Amino acid sequence: MGYGLKGNVRQIVESLNRQRALRGDCNLSTYIADKYKDADGNPLSVNHLYAELDVDPRRTTVDQLYADPDSAALMTEIIRDGVRRGMGIAQRESLQRIRTAALAGTYDAGRERFMSREVFLDPVMRGAVQSTFYPDLVIREETVSQPTVTMPQIEIADALMKDSAEAATIEEGLVTYGSKDVKLTKKARGFKITYEAIRYNSLSLAQIFFEDAGRILGHTLNGMAVETIINGDQADTSESADVIGVENTANKVTWYDLARVAIQLSLLGRTGSQIIGNATSALNFLNLTEVKNKQFPGAPLLATMLKTPLTMPETLFVSPKVTGDKVIIQDPSASMIQLTSAPLLVETEKIISKQIEAAYVSITTGFAKIQRNASIVVDGAVAFSGSGFDTWMQPYS
Repeated sequence: MGYGLKGNVRQIVESLNRQRALRGDCNLSTYIADKYKDADGNPLSVNHLYAELDVDPRRTTVDQLYADPDSAALMTEIIRDGVRRGMGIAQRESLQRIRTAALAGTYDAGRERFMSREVFLDPVMRGAVQSTFYPDLVIREETVSQPTVTMPQIEIADALMKDSAEAATIEEGLVTYGSKDVKLTKKARGFKITYEAIRYNSLSLAQIFFEDAGRILGHTLNGMAVETIINGDQADTSESADVIGVENTANKVTWYDLARVAIQLSLLGRTGSQIIGNATSALNFLNLTEVKNKQFPGAPLLATMLKTPLTMPETLFVSPKVTGDKVIIQDPSASMIQLTSAPLLVETEKIISKQIEAAYVSITTGFAKIQRNASIVVDGAVAFSGSGFDTWMQPYS
């Protein structure tokens, strides 16, 4: 039974790329499900496309796919899926779909495997979700129309409530509104491989090669996100995070120092649930007695109820962009947003004179600070007595 997919692959891919330019990242499976239905009105999947093209990703070779000029257009989507898997994006989408269906009581494991043929949630692929962590650091991703974005910038200079005598003029506070320009960066990487290297390999095997491109791109975006948290999104570092010291530099960053940050952030209405450090500072954090040892049950001598919401960091991310003995504590719900003007794009070309197939992977994206006081850098080599919280990190009252 045909569904009108065969012979229209190039048209589907071109339409999908136009949709990405307008709405941001979306995959082939979602596009087909939205645009094509069976006789009963059920959405089709990428498996229907493979079946109609007589393509089995584990057995069909790259050479066989290229035998049909129209079907050959599918190769860019196969490469793109490999990159997305390497970045962990495909797995995140699948896991989110499973969670949503489970909450709605409509989850069907068999249907999920059928709908997600291009996603393999094996341990290695689940690891990609952990290694590419920048989506966890941002409030959300926004699609924008140009590579330079003008963002609103609000500063509360003196807007606190103050005492006012009877019949006296009410003293006014000041809320300053401005704007800032955030420049997005295009990250691209080209891969050139000979026909012989891929033409006799299956599509799924060739796709694995491009997963490394996704891992590299994911780690690059990790670094961009962490650098934005530390230095802000302006060249003059005017929105950099506050850097404070520790109680005792001989002990580096301790639970006491983390608790100080947690208290300060809570007074600002922030939730510092994330901690970011390099390999050494991450090991030191994991080696803290309060982290590695189980706490025995029992009541303290003086039971105390903390009325101010206090959140200690519970999610650890490792990034080489954090230098020295520093760690970053941040509130992902207020710190930063991702801006993307061109989503993940894959373009291919044949260089016939050299018998080479070339693929180019690119994305134009960047990160912008939303609230400067939603992140703090703690430097274990500097004493807090000489490097405390900056004035703009003070509580509102």
